[in-house]
Amino acid sequence: MNILLASSSPRRKELLLQIHWEPRIVKSHFNEVKTLEEAEKRKSEINHPLLSSFAGPDLVCALNALGKAEGADRGEKEAFPLLAADTIVTIGGKILGKPKDRGDAFRMLRFLSGRDHFVKTGTAILYRDRSLVTVTTTEVRFRSLTDREIEDYIATGEPMDKAGAYGIQGLGTLLVEGIQGSYDNVVGLPLTAVYEMMKTLGAL
Repeated sequence: MNILLASSSPRRKELLLQIHWEPRIVKSHFNEVKTLEEAEKRKSEINHPLLSSFAGPDLVCALNALGKAEGADRGEKEAFPLLAADTIVTIGGKILGKPKDRGDAFRMLRFLSGRDHFVKTGTAILYRDRSLVTVTTTEVRFRSLTDREIEDYIATGEPMDKAGAYGIQGLGTLLVEGIQGSYDNVVGLPLTAVYEMMKTLGAL
């Protein structure tokens, strides 16, 4: 299975390779929105029918996923489906993106310590003249972390390019007490949802 992937995330590429799909990375020129206010404004500006049912944090990742897909370089758009995704962490109505620096990573992990949060991935697929957007949500519970544990984890460098400042597929798994929902979604791409979308679009 050949697929275009509008993402530079090595984790998304690895997940697709896991199911024997061969992704070819393409560049997207879409500028992501970071806040709900930005997402609401952009939604009203573009008035895209696929975004009409999304609100709150779901809108942020759905809009970013669709924007990345539609803003990608895809000269072979008729031949292969194109996939884009955006993952965010939400807790108490607050959206946690990638940390700006080590201090920001510490604040995020301290905020998540001992609490439940939600990982949401917006996934968009374009194939021929059709497109789909979905949002998949997984609930994650962190165990209570000491400041030393947080500092030691940050020192590894792993949190710095990940939403919520942790990677469940790496050392970050030691921070997690349990999850409800898709594990792949927490890594960055809900494979079952992607598979179902591909079937719906007639790409499989």
